[in-house]
Amino acid sequence: MELEGLIVSMHRAPAKKQKPEIMIKQTTNLFIGIAIVAFGLTSCQSDKEPTQQDIVKKNVEEYLKPKMNDPESYEFVELKLTDSVLYSDNVKYRKEYFEKDLKFEKGELKRQEKYKNEFPSMYSEEKISKLNAEIEKIEKILSEIDRLSTELGDKANNPASYTYYYSLRGNNKLGAKVLSEYILQTSPAPDFKVLNLADNKDQILLNPNEFPGYREMIKTMLGY
Repeated sequence: MELEGLIVSMHRAPAKKQKPEIMIKQTTNLFIGIAIVAFGLTSCQSDKEPTQQDIVKKNVEEYLKPKMNDPESYEFVELKLTDSVLYSDNVKYRKEYFEKDLKFEKGELKRQEKYKNEFPSMYSEEKISKLNAEIEKIEKILSEIDRLSTELGDKANNPASYTYYYSLRGNNKLGAKVLSEYILQTSPAPDFKVLNLADNKDQILLNPNEFPGYREMIKTMLGY
């Protein structure tokens, strides 16, 4: 029985080998699969949205390079977000500015009215008229600021601008590479437009980018 089993097993047909064309097809499919995965990963990377840092870096480079002695020598060093100004901050700043202006004009009016009784020679009806017109205009502006502030709603707490520390290296007029440091102010998303590039704190804008509707209102009220 053992001999018969051995003979039978020796005469069994050998396992079939895969045809070359089948192996080629499987290999091709494997390569196609790998290529699809690789393409998908590449697409994901290329479709990745630029960050705030990326956009600001690009914008300030395009803004500054044409102004350099040697644009080709530009070397980025650092860009660091240091502060932000909210729309509500700008509303407060402008409101306080016009309130001080209003206080001054009312003081001048009171002084003129005092002149009428005590120093008639210093009294001027024309000046009184101009002061009253100026006071009325300022009061209207303050009223419009309140209206625009109300319309802002929750948006009042959104950033109106961002402030960054920004540094780079570039060649000066003598051809020596030097480090330059700036205070950069930009608009908010999505543009992050360069609003101001200052050498020191004395040159920064106190209320950059105002708040929605302000510039149009001032143009209507004051003509500029």
